[in-house]
Amino acid sequence: MIIFDKLFKPRKLPTWWCHFTDSHPVIPNLVAVTGMILICYSLAIIISTSAKHGNGQVVETFGAVSKSKPLIEKAITLRSAYHHFFPVEVRNVVSDLFGNLALYLVVPFLLFLEFLFPSNPSQPLIGRGFLQDVIWYFIDLPLALLFLFPVIGFLRNLFTQHLGFLILDSSLAWPVYLQILAAMMLAEFFTWFNHFVRHKVRTLWFFHAVHHSQKEINIFTDDRAHIVDLIIGQLLAFIPFFIFHVSNIYAVSIIALYKPLHNRFIHANLKINLGWLGWIFTSPQFHRVHHSSDPAHADKNFGVYFSIYDHLFKTAFPSRDVYPETGIDDSRFPTEDKVRISQLPRNWLLQVVYPFVQVSEKLQGSRLFIKLRERFRLRSDRNDSSQTNIAQHKEPLRL
Repeated sequence: MIIFDKLFKPRKLPTWWCHFTDSHPVIPNLVAVTGMILICYSLAIIISTSAKHGNGQVVETFGAVSKSKPLIEKAITLRSAYHHFFPVEVRNVVSDLFGNLALYLVVPFLLFLEFLFPSNPSQPLIGRGFLQDVIWYFIDLPLALLFLFPVIGFLRNLFTQHLGFLILDSSLAWPVYLQILAAMMLAEFFTWFNHFVRHKVRTLWFFHAVHHSQKEINIFTDDRAHIVDLIIGQLLAFIPFFIFHVSNIYAVSIIALYKPLHNRFIHANLKINLGWLGWIFTSPQFHRVHHSSDPAHADKNFGVYFSIYDHLFKTAFPSRDVYPETGIDDSRFPTEDKVRISQLPRNWLLQVVYPFVQVSEKLQGSRLFIKLRERFRLRSDRNDSSQTNIAQHKEPLRL
């Protein structure tokens, strides 16, 4: 019962602990940074070892934990049988859902941080918003396999065939760390600009607003993303890694390892601003302001991984000590706090449909649509008038 209350019910931290963490912000910053570095380091070793031995990340992780050669051989045999009986499409879905090793390390760690250093102490560790975002996680990954990955593959082929002149061959002589740094900085600029555009173009905002609708941002909020918004957001993500000749192993480590970890970290319910590192990297505080429902924070803090471009282009909110409430200003949006837990799957569908309804209403209210409707109405009236005149002048039948 105690565990249930700690996980699923609103909490109240001791007053002395709140005063202590507020007076010593370096402590939550230090714990968070140290833990994330250790997790990234552990996963990087697993990925490099699995690429070297070809046994897969799950087997390598099992071997690192068990240290038993017979058990490792048995795991390899089971993996071979699994690959034999199931097609690659099914294995990809299962791997993305359950084989993401980052989840098994970063989720417990971030929940531990939320328990100790919450931005909103009254928010449950596993509340209704958390459960709604978990549904997004389990549904979005298969959708990404069906739509997002083919689009990225198409763009990659398009870049190779028609934009090869953008590749910087001189970067081959650079140290690996410089190639990675250059690719990440250019990718972050593309991400920042893309993010900025999705806030400014009204039609794109309707799809991006689904992500911003969460009132209880949590470690799965990054997965609350409409598939249309995902495709638009990933249009330019891979190009910098091609331009600077970043090898596949490093590109995979950054795109598939570091970025998902960082995204879960900055969406967590944490009272952490990373101290001086916050001037370089985005923090939970920095990104919470971006999700703020306060009009004073609108169109601020667009950076996803780095905060540099927001400081450079004056879109960074000046205070790094505010932790506002989050959500969007639209009472029509089907937020999960309006329904019972059993209705969350149906509510997910309503959230998916929401952008299309908004775009449809916007089109119906546009000048072009109104003009076309008036022309159609005039043409219809003329046709009706013509039919009436013909009927009036038509000679009656003689018997």
